[in-house]
Amino acid sequence: MPSIPVQVLLKYNPPKVTIVYHFENKVNDQYYHDIPFDKNMLENETVEDIVSHLYMSEAYYFNPKFLKRHQVSTHKFINLIFA
Repeated sequence: MPSIPVQVLLKYNPPKVTIVYHFENKVNDQYYHDIPFDKNMLENETVEDIVSHLYMSEAYYFNPKFLKRHQVSTHKFINLIFA
């Protein structure tokens, strides 16, 4: 049963992303998944590397059918952590 992401929440300190999602057949139920960012990754990787990592390691939540890569790579949060 695939997850469908409906919202991306951001926290800056410590940096993390929370995906709000539901299942295909349970639209009214919402679930949350936290994804913390490793400080070393933020310091040493490019935006594209981090986005690729998210889509590989968190593939269940980053469903490309509903959450396109360009939506994540151009997201304000991703750009702010590299400012």
